[in-house]
Amino acid sequence: MKAFNKIMIPVTASALLLGACGSDATDSKENTLISSKAGDVKVEDVMKKIGKDQIASKSFSIALDKILADKYKDKVDTKDIDKDIKKEEKQYGGKEQFESVLKQQGMSMDEYKDQKRLSAYQKELLNDKIKVSDKEIKDNTKKASHILIKVKSKDSDKEGLSDKKAKQKAEEIQKEVSKDPSKFGEIAKKESMDKSSAKKDGSLGYVTKGQMMESFDKALFKLKEGEVSKVVKTDYGYHIIKADKETDFNSEKSNLKSKILEQKIQKDPKLLTDAYKEILDEYKVDYKDRDIKKAVDDTILDPDKIKQQEQQSSQGGASMQQGAPGMTGS
Repeated sequence: MKAFNKIMIPVTASALLLGACGSDATDSKENTLISSKAGDVKVEDVMKKIGKDQIASKSFSIALDKILADKYKDKVDTKDIDKDIKKEEKQYGGKEQFESVLKQQGMSMDEYKDQKRLSAYQKELLNDKIKVSDKEIKDNTKKASHILIKVKSKDSDKEGLSDKKAKQKAEEIQKEVSKDPSKFGEIAKKESMDKSSAKKDGSLGYVTKGQMMESFDKALFKLKEGEVSKVVKTDYGYHIIKADKETDFNSEKSNLKSKILEQKIQKDPKLLTDAYKEILDEYKVDYKDRDIKKAVDDTILDPDKIKQQEQQSSQGGASMQQGAPGMTGS
């Protein structure tokens, strides 16, 4: 779950230091790691160099991993994780290429597997602690297809049409598909300038409320199954949208629930921090170092800080879809 990966603070710090911080002392800053004639290296020195927030993040992540593994080991099948990774390797052209991409991101395959496993455990925790009803999923998701006629942002663009011509073409297509919606997929494959979805008869799969640009979102969620929208304009161009039949809703329900959970947590990070606090209390977590405890409380378990991180990561421009494929035209 992508958003969850964003919310979870990255795991980066020294295992050696963690050993010192895990002592029985209430304040481990004076603990000596290395002694020499030139002077001692204490935990406090290393904390200043590395940063207490990163040390706290590593400590918390290790503790949480152990807790979640104990709580949900029977609900997470590691074979499924291995299958997912095999699929990803295939998408990147093989194991060697995939490992190369991970290496560029400073991650080994084992670390990536651990991250996937922790993500699966987190998913189980959130499913336990945050309730999402079938009605809520139904009300906030739609299965959709679209046809996009792109508008050139500048005359030198190779793809797209002028605004006037794009609108005219979209209106002609809209009339055609409205007469016979069963031909939507055929026409999308031929006419849509969103190449990734055009290959799939224009299908975008299931879309959650708030995932698309506002004008697209409003038009889609007004449609009943099988209906086709009027021409809708976004920053990408002109769209004709179709609400598809949701015959596979039950099989997709688990994935849709995860998407709804992501959105709920992005809107209200306190749902996540409360879930963490509840399971930490259940497992009687005791911080042996006051600096680690303060850093965890002030960052990982502070919903306002998580909200700030989310806002910072989301800056950098609007996109047609926030995290979903199908609108890139690639």
